[in-house]
Amino acid sequence: MGTAAVSWETKTSSPERVAAAFAQAVAQVKKPAGGVIFASGALAGDVESIVRAIAILGLHVPVTAVAAGGVLTERGELEEQSAAAGIVWAGGRTEIVEIVGDDSDVGESLARVLGDRTGKTAPTVLLFLQPDGFGPSTLEPLRDLRSTPHVFGAGTVGEPGAAALDASGRIVTGSVAVILRGLSAPVVRTAHSCRLLGPLRPITACRGALLVEIDGEPALDVLAAHGESLADRPLLLLVLADEADAQNGDSGRPALVVRGIQGVDPDRRAIVVSDELREGMRVAFAVRDGRAAREDFEAMSRELEREIAGAAPRFGVYLNCAGRGSGLYGAHDIDTKILRARFPGLPFAGMASSFEIAPHFGRPTMQLYTGVFALFTSPS
Repeated sequence: MGTAAVSWETKTSSPERVAAAFAQAVAQVKKPAGGVIFASGALAGDVESIVRAIAILGLHVPVTAVAAGGVLTERGELEEQSAAAGIVWAGGRTEIVEIVGDDSDVGESLARVLGDRTGKTAPTVLLFLQPDGFGPSTLEPLRDLRSTPHVFGAGTVGEPGAAALDASGRIVTGSVAVILRGLSAPVVRTAHSCRLLGPLRPITACRGALLVEIDGEPALDVLAAHGESLADRPLLLLVLADEADAQNGDSGRPALVVRGIQGVDPDRRAIVVSDELREGMRVAFAVRDGRAAREDFEAMSRELEREIAGAAPRFGVYLNCAGRGSGLYGAHDIDTKILRARFPGLPFAGMASSFEIAPHFGRPTMQLYTGVFALFTSPS
């Protein structure tokens, strides 16, 4: 009879076995429209061989194979091993587009592709982009496009990053955009890995990527004070919020973006962050923390369940920073168990990524140390 979506996983280093597992999943789905495969370990460098093995099978289902640091499904996470996991779905139409551009203009190339292919529509766009040269400003050319409220994705691992097979049998490699038409737009939510070391405070002076003052105090002095209070010298991060009361939905969770500290300017008592800084934005320093991450992920899943009330969960894609997982929690399968408990029976698949992309106040934004979950639904 077939179902709306199927997830699968396999522990192997053989592209042919991955292709066979994908074919078995396709056979279970009624009128399959597309699929994504996440590959880790030895398979991460062999994603092109995976799609070539699938091409030989003549399935005529568009599929993208993505090199990942680890893979996952609702069954759990597979870390530090050669494995593949994937999702196959029915409904709508899947279009695969190669993103061509060097490190300096990938954002412009992406904007041209989305502008040309989406026009005045706003389909769901799933991005798998190579990390070389990618930064917070890369997505700036997408800021004013009307077609970007449902864009999310992740940074790939190694070369070639991703390989895709479209419905005509054409194979592309590198950075890939998967455009989904005819499906209800997913609800995309983020969960962070950080414990804030203080309240969010306003930026009162900045110059480009240089954070000069926080609430009237030299930024480097604020950073030093936090550093002195931490005995084990963990990695200090910065979180940004557009407004003091910026919220994701009505849950009380602040809509944060995590950034690394790139350097310091001792003469100006400033720190180097990123050129997206603006006076009036709110900032706080933070550290990675497994307990805080778990609490935030549980809150995110509750928020998501409330938001889709009246719709039936169909399938999900979970793009999880490689800095999370067991390295953050000290245990395996924490996020997947939470999702499985919140949405029993939901098929989903995903990866450990080099960075993440998710909507932030309606604009695609680079995320770090973040889990991005996209839940596709059907009207009940």
